Amino acid sequence: MNDIVINRPELQRPAARLFFSAVTAVFWSFYLYLMLPLATLIAWYVGFTVVYEEMLMRRGWESLLNLLGVYALVVLVIGAFQVGWALTNLLRFRGTRDRRRFNERYVDMNVADRFLADTTDYPRWKMAKRLLVSHHPTLSKIVTVEAA
Repeated sequence: MNDIVINRPELQRPAARLFFSAVTAVFWSFYLYLMLPLATLIAWYVGFTVVYEEMLMRRGWESLLNLLGVYALVVLVIGAFQVGWALTNLLRFRGTRDRRRFNERYVDMNVADRFLADTTDYPRWKMAKRLLVSHHPTLSKIVTVEAA
């Protein structure tokens, strides 16, 4: 009897083999996805029995009661640090709109030398609140400066 293609995957074209392998992987993934509730139920039961045995049968609740004070102390210390940090920042930045400091920026006289710009309007630039500077696309040269 002739071997059919299913038993001889090397007779399949590579594209067909890749397609059927991908379909098989998708269906196995879906099958495992359907088994997740059963795995969760088993894990829950195992966890429940372990907790029951440790806490009730071996009297683990006594150790838990001894540790609750330490846990509470750790939580209080962490909370105190966070509240202290918040208060520090509140006092540090009180009255300011945001954290940035607006330093004055000075335009010095060697702009003409550095950028080949005309500095005849330098006093007007210094008093302006906003400058629109257009530069040459390839050279390091200022083309125009508009003071607003």
